[in-house]
Amino acid sequence: MTLFIAAVSGGLASTLIEQFVIAPIRAHWRQRKAAKYIVDAHLDPLLKAADAIVGKTISLAERDFLPLATQSGQETDTSLIGLTYLYASFWGRVEVLRAESLGISISGDSRGKKLSKFITCLESQRIRLVNRTHQKAIGEITTDLLADGGLRTIGVVEFGEKLSASNIAGSWCQPLTDLLTKTSERSARQKLLIYGIVLHSLVDTLDPEHHSTHKRSSYPNKLSRESKRRVEHLVFREYLQGTGAVNRYAQPE
Repeated sequence: MTLFIAAVSGGLASTLIEQFVIAPIRAHWRQRKAAKYIVDAHLDPLLKAADAIVGKTISLAERDFLPLATQSGQETDTSLIGLTYLYASFWGRVEVLRAESLGISISGDSRGKKLSKFITCLESQRIRLVNRTHQKAIGEITTDLLADGGLRTIGVVEFGEKLSASNIAGSWCQPLTDLLTKTSERSARQKLLIYGIVLHSLVDTLDPEHHSTHKRSSYPNKLSRESKRRVEHLVFREYLQGTGAVNRYAQPE
């Protein structure tokens, strides 16, 4: 009887250990492995899309946004489509990441955890350029389904063709194009500049050696005092706390 009880107890103990100790550990490591795989696949193209916006924003800031604000005719349309595409392409990368990470928390990877915080910041009410529904729709416009069921982001020419061929696509992009055509207004410029700083920090934080992105200077003299305060307190002290991101872009006066 004693041996029987010991055997039963031992079997029960083994089952409990397997169920409550070993299985959760295995699940944890599977999640971490899956998170690393997703981040490895998507981080580089996402950072490159962000870097393209940073470069363009710096270029426009150095010229007080005059190239976009003063052009007219067909040239304006081409420039506007190209600029719209930069943001649309980045948002498309975000949508691809979300679609391919369903059921997986990318926070299981240290880079993914930081990336999640940056995306949350970029989509927050006081930082985002358009509402989340329009951002998602614009991102979807910039993606296309592959034969194997995966997603890709389309090129600028194909994006322009989509806008020309579809009134619906143009309508979804309208809030963004409206903002980009109002760069003669101080509020629109400041909004784009703050968004660009968050992306700049994303690039510098997740690619500090700039293996696939560019090391760039920022544009602190183009920011208002209120924008500098927002960057310091809202962006870096609130949303990006714990990411290792440092405000090298807009120290408040």
